[in-house]
Amino acid sequence: MNCLENKNPYDLTDKAIDLLNRRAVKRFEDAKDEAAQNGFDELNVLEVTRTLYDQLRKDSQDVFLELAQEQYQASEPHGEEPPDLAWLLALLAAYNAVTKVIYDNDVDRKRQYTAEGINSSTAKVTEFRRGLHYWADLTATYGDIVTDESTLKAYRDAGVVKKVKWITAGDEKVCETCRERNGKVYSINAIPPKPHRRCRCWLEAVK
Repeated sequence: MNCLENKNPYDLTDKAIDLLNRRAVKRFEDAKDEAAQNGFDELNVLEVTRTLYDQLRKDSQDVFLELAQEQYQASEPHGEEPPDLAWLLALLAAYNAVTKVIYDNDVDRKRQYTAEGINSSTAKVTEFRRGLHYWADLTATYGDIVTDESTLKAYRDAGVVKKVKWITAGDEKVCETCRERNGKVYSINAIPPKPHRRCRCWLEAVK
């Protein structure tokens, strides 16, 4: 069985995550300043955080879509129907077996936690920093998911890939489950879910 070699797909992911994190830092800083100008009034905080998370969600949609399309083209073989916005929105609106949540619901929860934390805490700035940390974790997690799913879409659209090979990063961070799966071949329609968040194992098409 020959694998159709592919470089580590997460190179593109890391660039997307870095871009989103830089945007998020600016978004949270601006939101903090705006809330502070109004003395962290409770209603103002609710409005500021609502706007903040709407902006963050839009940033993520834009960058994730670009990531998905670039990863689709970088995957070999691939078909002729790169991911579009409808594909991405469906992915983000679906329950994920790894995160055990729906992305859209998690965004709303994080917005609520951030607003409640700011309004109930005396350390207002700390709560903005905490929100940024949680957002960065969500961004990183779903950056990997978008990469994985766009890769699989590319393989399926090609019409010739029936099996894929599990490849680990080969470093000390690889968990026992992933280590046992390394090199195993699965039907493209029967791939086991990743065993944990931020798993950076990837799948190579088998010829």
